[in-house]
Amino acid sequence: MGGLDRAPQSPQRVPHGVSMKRLSLPMLLFLLLVPASATTQDVGEKKVLDNDRVAVYEFVFPPGFKGEEHGAVADEFAYVLDGEFTVVTQGKGKQVFRRGEIEYAARRTVHYSLNESKKPARVLVVLLKER
Repeated sequence: MGGLDRAPQSPQRVPHGVSMKRLSLPMLLFLLLVPASATTQDVGEKKVLDNDRVAVYEFVFPPGFKGEEHGAVADEFAYVLDGEFTVVTQGKGKQVFRRGEIEYAARRTVHYSLNESKKPARVLVVLLKER
C-alpha cells in the first residue's frame, strides 16, 4: 500500500437533533476516532472497503495523537500496518500494539486510542456491521 490517495477529511461533529441511527457507520467511526482539536493534517484516512457487512479504513495517526473515549460502534479490529498504536480500554487498561499485531474491541467496548511514539502509526480498522 502506498500513501493515501486523497486528502484527509476534516473533523466533523454530529449536528444537534440528528439521530445517531441516521449516521453511517464510517461517519460514526471518524467522529469518534478523530479528536475535535485535530486538523486536516493530523489524521490521514482512506476508505478501503465499505459494503453492507463490513467497513475497512486505513488511518495514519501522527505522533502525539489522542482519540476521544467512546464505545465501539461495531465489533472492530485494528491491525497495525506500521509503527505502534496504544489502546486504553475500560476495565483492561493500556495495551501497546506494534506492527503486525491486532486489537479487538467488541461493540460498545469503551476505549480510546493514542500514538505515544515519535513516528506515525498506520492502522487498518475493520468494522463488522450488524446484519
